[in-house]
Amino acid sequence: MQLVQGAMQVDFYPAAGLTDKFVQVVSFDGAEMSERLINKRDMQRQADERINQYGYKVTKFHTSPRIKMMVCC
Repeated sequence: MQLVQGAMQVDFYPAAGLTDKFVQVVSFDGAEMSERLINKRDMQRQADERINQYGYKVTKFHTSPRIKMMVCC
């Protein structure tokens, strides 16, 4: 799902190989600012909040999974 409000864009992609997980990508003016792995409940809560409270519009639905590389040091 892609949500847009002005120059701010939030994308939620299904996480490759992980059920009930999504990759959230936040972009501002076309530049990717952050990427993180979240669970389905958090994705639904954030999408509802952005749409209902902040006026974001749904512009696209992503069905292709995205790989999120987790690095641990």
